Amino acid sequence: MKLPSLIIISMIIINGGLLVDSQQTTTDSCSSNLNLKDVGILFDTTSLNCLSAWDSQNFILRYSQASADVWSFVLSAPTTTAYIAMGFSSNGQMVGSSAVVGWISSGSAASMKQYSLEGQSPGQVKPDQGTLSILSNTSTITSQNNRTFMAFQLNTAQPQSRLIYAVGTQDSVPQAPGFTLAEHQDKVSTSVNYVS
Repeated sequence: MKLPSLIIISMIIINGGLLVDSQQTTTDSCSSNLNLKDVGILFDTTSLNCLSAWDSQNFILRYSQASADVWSFVLSAPTTTAYIAMGFSSNGQMVGSSAVVGWISSGSAASMKQYSLEGQSPGQVKPDQGTLSILSNTSTITSQNNRTFMAFQLNTAQPQSRLIYAVGTQDSVPQAPGFTLAEHQDKVSTSVNYVS
């Protein structure tokens, strides 16, 4: 049985500003033996837990505790012309949460930013703000022909277990200079038991 192939077309390092083009092939699912180093993830991915985070949008979450105060996360989603977002919430609600948002702009330029979700209007969703302590030079978003991998590491003893996910409207990604985040087309709230 032949598994679907994915071709990496671009990668960006969030804190380093490096854009790399590559021609590697890989596959993705929780049941596959995916080598995430092959898709440009910049940290150790050999012992990540994997779960289907949002079935209707085909989001797959991989995570693990890398050390006492470092947690690794890789969110995989179908590649679209919309942003994908993963937030950490104390109560499962958007307001009061912080989120990592990634997107692929026209021309295959990839970007990631942290947003503080202070309210439901665009002016209350603030780029480059939030309570997540993202480790420098560990964040990447890799655009592929039918999957996007958004990876980052958090400096925390225990991440919040209530996770929120969102996908934006097609062809509506944040743009410079303000990087305003448009309203999502769909969202979900879940929880994760990091111990199990």
